[in-house]
Amino acid sequence: MSDERQSNSAQLEEFAQAQGLRVEERSTFQLVSRALVSFFKTKPLGAAGLMLVVVWSIIAVGTVGSGGGWLGIGRYDSQDVFKVANASFADDKIANELDGKPADISDGELRELLLNPAVYGDLARDSGVLDDMLEYVEGRIADGTLLTHLQEIDPAQIEIANGVIADVDDLLATGTNTPLTTASLQGPSPKHWFGTDRAGHDLFSRVTEGARLSLYIGFFATLIGVVAGTAIGLISGGLGGNIDLAINRLMDALLSFPPIVLLLLLRSVTEPSALWVTLALSVLAVGPVQRIVRGAVIALREMPFVEAARTLGATNARIMLLHILPNIVAPLIVIFSITIGAFILAEAALSFLGLGTLDVSWGKMIADGRQFIVQSPWTSLFAGLALTSLVFGFNVLGDALRDVFDPRLRGSR
Repeated sequence: MSDERQSNSAQLEEFAQAQGLRVEERSTFQLVSRALVSFFKTKPLGAAGLMLVVVWSIIAVGTVGSGGGWLGIGRYDSQDVFKVANASFADDKIANELDGKPADISDGELRELLLNPAVYGDLARDSGVLDDMLEYVEGRIADGTLLTHLQEIDPAQIEIANGVIADVDDLLATGTNTPLTTASLQGPSPKHWFGTDRAGHDLFSRVTEGARLSLYIGFFATLIGVVAGTAIGLISGGLGGNIDLAINRLMDALLSFPPIVLLLLLRSVTEPSALWVTLALSVLAVGPVQRIVRGAVIALREMPFVEAARTLGATNARIMLLHILPNIVAPLIVIFSITIGAFILAEAALSFLGLGTLDVSWGKMIADGRQFIVQSPWTSLFAGLALTSLVFGFNVLGDALRDVFDPRLRGSR
């Protein structure tokens, strides 16, 4: 059908030129730009959804790597074992050890004094962060910023008066603080834009990292499910007969399971990894997509252009791939967009229940912060807002695309 349209377009252009009319040539970029401008004008809500999706996609891709990636917006690299809380904990212990020491203490004396594991206690060793603390202290001593850092951080750990170092943080010098409580549950501030969680982790860096997992699982689970459902729908709708009957009964069995029950069943026999969560979610998309594609194929296979192709000797495979599939791409795009949002929400639900991956997840962050929701609402609030905005973006984008691609709905809204 596309060949016929191109032929008609060429004939129209030739006729226009013969009549002395100017034929405007447009590049692919111009056509795409015009389509986007029209989309933004006619579907402002869908355009807002598209912008949300684009922004979160840029964040997800641009923050990969150390120090917040090439965007540089990660407050801390959440892949590091040495977290914000451990740095604060180390600062407290260093200040306690330096109390009463001369301000002109040499680097060699600092190393001898502060690179002793006993300074940081058994808790740091048992928590697996002792080596990171010693590396942190060595770095501060090597670049000569240790005392300046302890004086300038908020709250300051030391004061230097009359040539003597004084530990001014008496409460934390008692040794009762731990790596999990020193920076725990701090509110939003210039230092921590979204605050910190109960473990002292910077929530902004964790929210940006959670975007990667959500988009990764949502996109690839949808891609696998839509591709598999489309292939099965083309086969069942195109071949019909006993093959169609057998496939439909199999899809009926798959759809008979409630989604959450099927997810729990699949999750119970798999490892807690992003790959298995992706595959488990993709199974949910196969049945609905197969039903939609099968119905579209049955409607299209009796159309005149399909009959003409069949008359010319085209095989079933050629008819399915070259004549029917291009005509169902539009509804598949809509299905793809809406399903991504649904799967992102499903992944968050699994993580909220403790059945998701071991990676940073918005659902897990919401679950971890719910016990502090009254005193420290930011522990769940920002992850919840991020999840809501991304799912909302995909849903309104899919709804707008459905209006654009379905001629019956173009003038209804």
